[in-house]
Amino acid sequence: MSSSPNKNQLSVSNISKSHFRLVVMGAAQVGKTAIISQFLYDQFVTDYKATIEELHRGEYDMNGVRLTLDILDTAGSHSFPAMRKLAIDTGDAFVLVYSVDDEASFQEISNLRQQILDERPDNDVPIVIVANKTDIGESRRAILPETAESLVCLDWGNGYVEASAKDNVNIVGIFKEILKQSKVRYELSPAVRRRRESMPSSTDNKKKGKLAKRRTQSVNT
Repeated sequence: MSSSPNKNQLSVSNISKSHFRLVVMGAAQVGKTAIISQFLYDQFVTDYKATIEELHRGEYDMNGVRLTLDILDTAGSHSFPAMRKLAIDTGDAFVLVYSVDDEASFQEISNLRQQILDERPDNDVPIVIVANKTDIGESRRAILPETAESLVCLDWGNGYVEASAKDNVNIVGIFKEILKQSKVRYELSPAVRRRRESMPSSTDNKKKGKLAKRRTQSVNT
């Protein structure tokens, strides 16, 4: 992992909560893992592998103020309802991802949003809707950006971000928006120390071996 500055950097200040859990949800193959990989590791995942559940961690430190950001990558299927319920119960904020060329994936984030509201009726839970895969071009979009943004921002009252994990476009904007919704103050700066970790819940030894190396790395930029 390079120690040179990169565009996906986030510094935080005036934090009231030092440990923050962000849950990323959406249908299968909409790019949830790719978004997380771009943000934390500056890598685009080209090979699709179904996720059951995987926890990533980033630590941000500026002027003695530290935020531990846990990012939970969830399954895109309905095969694990107990895990999904636990993720909703324990999350501080939610990023719901759909693919702009898949109308069914937008319906899925609508269903997920309603499930979050049903499970957390007493909390004003921060939710950001992400329209991923904008790199495919306007002609292949199944949902117009104006339609989605109007519904999300005006009717639902949630944040809305258009992004491309493949081209690394507006990835940091997703996390800026969720921190804004969560009332965590941030600023973009190259002067940040980050430690990235990935802690899979699976027992795939080969994968764990690769990720163990990430746990030991600390990047000064």
